Amino acid sequence: MFKYVKFLSLALLLMVAALPTALAAETNPNATEVQVSGNYQEDITPDIAYINLGTVTEAETVAAAQAKNAAVSTNIRQQLESLGIKDEYIKTAHYEVTPIYNNDDNGRRTPTIKGYQITNSILVTTLPDKAGDVIDSALNAGANQVNNIRFGKKDEDGVRNAALAQAVRNAISKADAIAAAINKRVVRVKAVHENGVNFDSPEVATRLYSKGLANAMQATPISAGLVMLSANVQVIVELE
Repeated sequence: MFKYVKFLSLALLLMVAALPTALAAETNPNATEVQVSGNYQEDITPDIAYINLGTVTEAETVAAAQAKNAAVSTNIRQQLESLGIKDEYIKTAHYEVTPIYNNDDNGRRTPTIKGYQITNSILVTTLPDKAGDVIDSALNAGANQVNNIRFGKKDEDGVRNAALAQAVRNAISKADAIAAAINKRVVRVKAVHENGVNFDSPEVATRLYSKGLANAMQATPISAGLVMLSANVQVIVELE
């Protein structure tokens, strides 16, 4: 039994020792390795909008600031629901309590707190053609921040994957052209590296509104336009 195990171990060692030679034999010394980039770009029509709205309230105590903020936030939700936006499409994005300090402490080392500020931001998901109505309703209901608006696609993963596939095809096409120019052909793909898929959707920068300004505003025109989708990959191929 011991001799059999010893023989088997020796056979395995010989196989492992011969493995690099076998692998080297599979590699064609005349093969050429080429790295190419693949790109894809398309303007697409967005079918969804993400709107970040905020409510900032201040009071002498945390409880009072929270109460004011809660009342405004409830009013905003009710107004949005009246537009047909269901509760599951309105979610809290950010909630923060910040102390407000006195600026006239006359050089005191420990500044005193004169009040508190509550910042409550919500993310509203809606159709692009309803974006203007959502903003107007929220501002009229008491919101005083429009943080940003982003347009995209509902099936974002599917759109991204399709763009990546197109970018890979573009890279292989380039590799085929290079191979033909030197009388070779692509025989295998050795590696593919994703460099990113991006939705280039213009975002509205942070804006602050007073309640009086919101009441005086006309209807907000929001146009989604087209969203640029781009994908980029790096592909390494072998030519023979």
